[in-house]
Amino acid sequence: MCIACRNRESQHSLIRIQFIKNRAVAYTGSGRSYYVCQECGRTPKRIKKIIKQFKLDEEDFLKLIKELDTDG
Repeated sequence: MCIACRNRESQHSLIRIQFIKNRAVAYTGSGRSYYVCQECGRTPKRIKKIIKQFKLDEEDFLKLIKELDTDG
């Protein structure tokens, strides 16, 4: 389930991220992780919501989402 829009999709179509010390990173294989759907990863309004909710650095988060986005 996407943390921004709460829609359920298959895990293969979602972007998996992990928060470590207030930084979003690619999932490391252990610990708690979260999913963001690719639509929310491209929608500025939803990105701002995630950044505000988790108190993240906007540039780092946008860079991570672009790296992990498999469709474009």
